[in-house]
Amino acid sequence: MQAFLNIYRRLDRIQRLMWFKLAATALVLAGCGFVFGSLLAKSYSLDSQRQALTTALAGQNLNRGDELAVALKNTGQVFINNRTYGGPEFLNPPAPLFDPDGNIAAPTWLVEWMLEDQRPAWAPTWLLEQPRTTWMLAAVFTAWLLLIIWMEIALPFALTALGTAIPVGIASLLDARQAMLAFAGIGLLTFTFVLLTRAALILLHPANQVLAVAHTVVKEASRRGISLVFIIVLLVVLPLLPMALDPGSPLRFRIQTFISLSLGLTFTVAAIMTLFFSCASVAFEIRDRQIWHLMTKPLARLNYLLGKWIGVLTVNFIILIVAGVSTFTFIQYLRTLPVAAGEAGQLDALAVNDEVLTARIGSPPLYAQLEPEVLRQRVNQKIQNDPELSLLQEVPVMLRKQMERELQEEFQLRQRAIAPGQGALYTFTGLQEARRLSSTLTLKYRFHILRDDEHQTFRALFRFVDDQGRVLWEYPSTYVPTLTHSIPLGTALIAEDGALRVAVINLHNPGQRTEGLVAALNFEEKDFELLYKAGSFEGNFFRALLTMWIKLAVLSALGIACATFLSFPVACLLSFTIFISGVLGPFLAEALEWYYPPETSKMDWANVGLVIRWVFETCTRAIAQFIVFLLSSFGEYRPKQNLIEGRLIEWTAVLEGVVKLGLVWSGLSLLVGYIVLRKRQLAIYSGQG
Repeated sequence: MQAFLNIYRRLDRIQRLMWFKLAATALVLAGCGFVFGSLLAKSYSLDSQRQALTTALAGQNLNRGDELAVALKNTGQVFINNRTYGGPEFLNPPAPLFDPDGNIAAPTWLVEWMLEDQRPAWAPTWLLEQPRTTWMLAAVFTAWLLLIIWMEIALPFALTALGTAIPVGIASLLDARQAMLAFAGIGLLTFTFVLLTRAALILLHPANQVLAVAHTVVKEASRRGISLVFIIVLLVVLPLLPMALDPGSPLRFRIQTFISLSLGLTFTVAAIMTLFFSCASVAFEIRDRQIWHLMTKPLARLNYLLGKWIGVLTVNFIILIVAGVSTFTFIQYLRTLPVAAGEAGQLDALAVNDEVLTARIGSPPLYAQLEPEVLRQRVNQKIQNDPELSLLQEVPVMLRKQMERELQEEFQLRQRAIAPGQGALYTFTGLQEARRLSSTLTLKYRFHILRDDEHQTFRALFRFVDDQGRVLWEYPSTYVPTLTHSIPLGTALIAEDGALRVAVINLHNPGQRTEGLVAALNFEEKDFELLYKAGSFEGNFFRALLTMWIKLAVLSALGIACATFLSFPVACLLSFTIFISGVLGPFLAEALEWYYPPETSKMDWANVGLVIRWVFETCTRAIAQFIVFLLSSFGEYRPKQNLIEGRLIEWTAVLEGVVKLGLVWSGLSLLVGYIVLRKRQLAIYSGQG
């Protein structure tokens, strides 16, 4: 044992020598430069060829006799930019290359298949998809290795790698691929957390009151059991999540499930840890009278609270970085897994890239609005037909506005209802950028009909037309009511003015009545929209983590503020109550639309029971409205759901969250804590503990 200790001490002295650091740095830079340089060169080459192929194949039609379409059908090859793509395997593809109208069925999938033979076998496919992803990983991996060298923990890293390699090797011998990834992830995540914690302590070392307090908080987080339990749970459970995925389900569903589980677990664990730790950090110092030593020094109370807040923010930043890198890496691994054979697998692979691992904007169709004069006439007519309102000399303005909104909603509702055998034309506008980029579009729809029996199927026809009404393409749909369906579309359907026009025809037995109901197809406004790519998944993922960090900043400020005037258990109870109320705020706001006490004009004030009920319901609604007003904005920011659906998280929404949550909410919470701490007699109160 002593011999091993001597070897360890000797190696530890070597890793601290300057010549070792310089030599290791040169080796890391050379190795990373060679590996990632090769990946970047190939990634840029594939990206330029991908764009050239997409542009050349766009609009090619076999029925019209277009050159590339005919060559692909007859020889399985196309010649673009002095290069031949394809081969004999394209003559017998796993799924049809052309649809019945002669258009290329899945251009994105076809382009990726043509580039398959150029991808080096030694490189993961996802590293070659986008140069930006390769650049990001190169920077992160190189910085990670340099931190290990210059923070003098190369020896602990080598021992951690050796300890991780043992269970990984055993899992490899047992051919348990998921277990290999899990063990490797646990070891790397744990070491990375320790590495980033040490780096944060170095950055928070300067002689400054706020940073000094934050430095202490970060050290406290790595020692206190309250925070360590949650951190360890996250570091251990997160790599095990992939084992919960169903290998038999479509790949896009597995990726969506993993995003939901990993980000949901990360935020939940981080949020609970934040509230417990921020409450404990202040409450225990007051209880144990440690704060006497701080407040008797020239430490301003505001600097004390800011330091606590920044310290908890730093811990959360480390947690999100570690969890984010782990989640992102495994998502990229998942996207390379094989899909089912045939057309179903082709559509699944297409959905992964165009519907999940992307950043799309949803655009509803244009709906006609009632003209102001027509709207005014209908409101007046409605007032005249009402026996009570017609007696009033002047109808309140608010009541008129409400009637106008109801009439507009009713008018739009009729536009979203299609009688049997009839059709309705919907126009999507503002698609010039999508047409220029030749990005895949997705038409998402969720229909209702009859009694919405999910055990039945119904038929509809989507007819895409140009501005002259000429049919460009037809898509027959067999849909299940209340379930969401989607149609991948090509940009050839977009007109030069950036508009896409589609007629939806209800094919369910015209005129048939079922149980007294006319078989009219209808849908909600949010259930019929066109989605198109407006950004990358990488940028969307980063903005999602940033939004989560902002929400955690609010929770840390809340816990610190509660702990300034409450004991630890009570502070936790109050902060968790506010947290849950904030999460449920949007759902409470929706419920309030249906919860109204009886109108005062219709109340029987002589009935004591009805009066008591009216008072209770009125007070309940007032309290709920106050909670929604204060806390609903916290629950409105749901980055996880946007990532699952492949929807763009816009920078404007992130900046709005910074202002509303990061500045206003956190600022008000810390201000309350500062006022309480400034007025509180700490010596008297903490003496009670």
